[in-house]
Amino acid sequence: MSTATVYILAVFLLIACLTLPSHQARSRNPLSASKTCYRYTSSDSIASLSGTFYGSFVSPAPKVCPGPTGTCDLYINAMSCLGWAGPLGASGPLASLGPLSHEIPSPNGVVKIMQDFTKQIMGSSSLDSFKFLMTDNVQNPLSNAGPLGDAYYKVMPLINDLTKHMQGLGVWSVLGPLGPLGPLGPLGPLGMMGIHNYQKNDNGDYVDSKGNIQTSLKVAWDSKTTVQWPLFEDYSKSRAMELSAAGKLDTSFMVASIGSLQADVYTVNVAEPQYVTILASPAIYAKNFILQVREKKTKHIVAETGKSISFTPWVQFLVTKDQLSMGPVQYEISIKVDPLDCGALSMIQCFIEYYLYVVGSTSQMLRQPTIEYSGPYIKNSCK
Repeated sequence: MSTATVYILAVFLLIACLTLPSHQARSRNPLSASKTCYRYTSSDSIASLSGTFYGSFVSPAPKVCPGPTGTCDLYINAMSCLGWAGPLGASGPLASLGPLSHEIPSPNGVVKIMQDFTKQIMGSSSLDSFKFLMTDNVQNPLSNAGPLGDAYYKVMPLINDLTKHMQGLGVWSVLGPLGPLGPLGPLGPLGMMGIHNYQKNDNGDYVDSKGNIQTSLKVAWDSKTTVQWPLFEDYSKSRAMELSAAGKLDTSFMVASIGSLQADVYTVNVAEPQYVTILASPAIYAKNFILQVREKKTKHIVAETGKSISFTPWVQFLVTKDQLSMGPVQYEISIKVDPLDCGALSMIQCFIEYYLYVVGSTSQMLRQPTIEYSGPYIKNSCK
């Protein structure tokens, strides 16, 4: 066979391969068709940018942010809002010195005090007025008129390059509406100082006037529709573990507890597509924790963080419809003390207090297309 003949046959073979129907091409590699990948960001992945967006290929490129330098690099260094001295750390509102503190007097009970006061002044009917003003009103903070409404898609990204990256998987999403500082978290209308009009029992459950446990809140979204949001509970560790074992722990709660070198594991149940943000805020400045999320059934690691010593540890991952195609999925969230923070004590045992926050966006926050972020800070975990 001549060289020319071999060359012609090779060309025809190449053309045949390139023109294979897509279903035939996929059938040659069944693993690629069945591969499932989670996308996530974390404190470690932000730290991997090394404090600068220059040459990072992050898109949309953060160029202009508030501050003396005018650049966005200021917001990804160790002294930024993502660092230990920022709002996610021990000195911020989410740790032991803030309004959610378990160590010092806090305004956790401010709603009950307000209710009792208005009841004495205006009578019991005032509670119905409270409900109308806070949940049935189309201008309530959880409605389309609030930060979770159309402004999330149309206004927030236009303010500056910092807020442009506050949608799911953005560089600063953990600081935005989907994170623990936002309206879905403990400081918002679904939390302990929220608009739900429920009291909290010793376990952290919300109970109504009849003593029934409530886990969600229905509010007016606009003049025609309502939305059911998950309440954000401050559970005792024992209650969180009880719900975890029963498969009834959702993605909207916090736990303040003492961590050790052995991981505490909380199993959450996810039944709808959503972004899930997890933060471990230390009670002591700059103390680190190791976070890991994995599927309970397959033990596949979905996301992890804790190697960086520059930022308060957090992760955010996206659960898609494809990952829920077989029904709800349970995820194990493990948190343990970083041995490097214990010194010689790590040879024996080490105890450090943590405030763990788990915030789920619900599928309501996936109702419209969001910004398609890309860059090395977004990681893929495939199985």
